[in-house]
Amino acid sequence: MDNHFDAWQLVGGLGLFLFAMHQLERALRELAGRSFRKLLQRHTGNPFKAALAGTVTTGILQSSSLVGLMVLAFVGAGLMTLQNALGVIFGANLGTTLTGWVVTTLGFKLDLDGLALPLVGIGSLTFVITQNKVGQFGRVLASLGLLLLGLSFMKDSVASLPNSIDISQLANYSAWQFLMFGTIVAAVIQSSSATMLITLTALSSGVIDLPSAAAVAIGADLGTTTTVMLGAAQGGGGKKRVALAHLVFNLTTDILAFLLRVPLLALISAVGVHDPLFALVAFHSLFNLMGVILFLPFTGVLAKFLSERFATLETQEARYLDESTPQVSDAALVAVEAETSHLIARVVQVNRYVFSPPLSTPPGELPIAHTANDDPEEFEFDSAYRGTKKLEGELLSFAIKVQAEPMDPAQSRRLGQLMSAMRHAVHSAKSLRDVRHDLQEFEDSPKRQLNTYVEHFRSAMNSFYADLYRFGASSAPAIFRDFAELIGRTHEWHGRLHQEVVADISAGRIGEHEISSLLNVNRELLNSNLALIAALQEYHLDPAASEALNQLPGPS
Repeated sequence: MDNHFDAWQLVGGLGLFLFAMHQLERALRELAGRSFRKLLQRHTGNPFKAALAGTVTTGILQSSSLVGLMVLAFVGAGLMTLQNALGVIFGANLGTTLTGWVVTTLGFKLDLDGLALPLVGIGSLTFVITQNKVGQFGRVLASLGLLLLGLSFMKDSVASLPNSIDISQLANYSAWQFLMFGTIVAAVIQSSSATMLITLTALSSGVIDLPSAAAVAIGADLGTTTTVMLGAAQGGGGKKRVALAHLVFNLTTDILAFLLRVPLLALISAVGVHDPLFALVAFHSLFNLMGVILFLPFTGVLAKFLSERFATLETQEARYLDESTPQVSDAALVAVEAETSHLIARVVQVNRYVFSPPLSTPPGELPIAHTANDDPEEFEFDSAYRGTKKLEGELLSFAIKVQAEPMDPAQSRRLGQLMSAMRHAVHSAKSLRDVRHDLQEFEDSPKRQLNTYVEHFRSAMNSFYADLYRFGASSAPAIFRDFAELIGRTHEWHGRLHQEVVADISAGRIGEHEISSLLNVNRELLNSNLALIAALQEYHLDPAASEALNQLPGPS
């Protein structure tokens, strides 16, 4: 072994380890991610179960950050209570300490250098050749091999460090400086596991002693709170409360661990753990277990306290209703018409973002006067859908108040059309929301046939919106023939897709459990497009023309 310290070998080993951890996380997510999402949703009925679910899920998925972000999503969608979310977050901190045990046992205590390349070779070939869960298992093996290689590079590099620098100078650094080092490194690389690896490597090579390594481990624990905090930064109050709870838990636990690190290390030594590497990972698990035991009885109190934080005033989605009053029918009708146009524009945007990546904006203009925000950096599908539903509620509530006021027959008919347009527009968005998870599963499926159908669905929707944007808000008003032709083409596109599905079913190219999902997605895409056309025809055509359009014979 070369006694000269090679910094690039250290950086390369760390990069390889991080890459391997990322690939391992993705493979485990593909193999069991959906099962663990269900576990978190269904088996978190009380704080103890929630903590256990968080520990198990994080221990297997090897990512407390991933579990934390999943919890944020569940809370934001109203699928998990704040109290149960706290239990999962507490358990996730304990679950992530499993990585240290695995790395210490496999990477430092067993001579597995000769196993790394076979794992990479067999795993990579399996992943490339196969396209199902066996392929994902191959990715797991390859990731483990790369992880061992990265660890080997780092060990060899750091082992030569005492020969290149005077490590006695490290004795002049205080414990809080090692704590800050761990916090900063974990926050930058977004991985307490990698920070623990660096610490274990340094400890194994004698670069730092056990108390200093314990301080770094505490800092790494605190540094990972940045992931959940960043995930909640643009979220609602529920997400911010979870992120604050995560910070409070980690900060309190880490302060106690820092103050008690010497007696805790002495306790670990007293029970017979004298190997410094195992003592460090035992310390990491012990202080996180201490935090869970300390906080778990008070999750209800903490949830109640957090529920009063980040209280925001209820914002209104409507843009034009405040400028009018239901008692003035003429002005109120103008406001309802403008707001209905706003609602339809919102629905068009939500619909295009049901795909990932979203459908591109076609050339031309929508046949309405308003557009929604189209910045993908600021768009989040679920919150945008909820905002659209809220806008519909505000608009319908206002329209009902207008309807209760004296109006002439023409105004009454126009208001009725606009209310019908609102319902059709939101129904269009709901149809797509209901099959969004199916589209994502088809996209992520290892079966190419399902991937191909996603592209067919995307192509049909692109064609529909391209035709829709040709109507143009600034051109002549949409006429009866435009809508009739678009309805015919829409039925034709989805009819062809239906025939393709039937042909693949007959040829046995689609599994039985996928048939219903494919047919349902095609049907809901058709319903969504027809509902959007119905909203636009109610908005543009007079009642007689709109009724005549509805009476046209459907496809044969």
